[in-house]
Amino acid sequence: MEKEERIIKGALDLFLQAGVKSINMDDVSTHLGISKKTLYKIVSNKADLVKQAFTLHQSSFISMIEAIKTKNTNPIDEIFEIDQQLCVMLKNRPPLLISNLKKYYPEVWNILDTIRKENIYDCVSQNIDLGIKQGFYRGSINVNIIAKLMINTVEAIVDDELFPLTEYNFKNILQENRVYHIRGIATQKGINYLENKLQND
Repeated sequence: MEKEERIIKGALDLFLQAGVKSINMDDVSTHLGISKKTLYKIVSNKADLVKQAFTLHQSSFISMIEAIKTKNTNPIDEIFEIDQQLCVMLKNRPPLLISNLKKYYPEVWNILDTIRKENIYDCVSQNIDLGIKQGFYRGSINVNIIAKLMINTVEAIVDDELFPLTEYNFKNILQENRVYHIRGIATQKGINYLENKLQND
């Protein structure tokens, strides 16, 4: 890993631990054990650092999804594993991280949100196509509509005001959403597979 990427990754880790609002550039340089001068050789200001850090976070998430899709041949197993890895990535997220990104770094959030929506749309569309082909999902599904509905569902899941992490377990939210989604589009074969999986997991 290049020095610059290690610094961005270290800053991301700090943001994921403490959020973006309270952390300043002094905190970042101290946390990384580098001078602010070194830090400013890589980024122009805190907003630039936040942008680079969460772009890296987004890239890691996309790579994770691609790796899961490559190894999974069953669409329901694929959704379960993506949710599991997503839970691992976000389980210690500061409660107000998303809302603070939206409030204090709206341009950064808009970029990240666009990337996220595009990748969720592609991921859900491809998963549905695979499920229809294998007989787990109903062939009558309008893939475009379901994929767009899922994007909005994910928006709700990460909404700190709707589901504050001080009140809700993120893993439980994901599981409820996953089962809700699969049951809505599954054939009897898919429902049977889902029920068996829930009993054995």
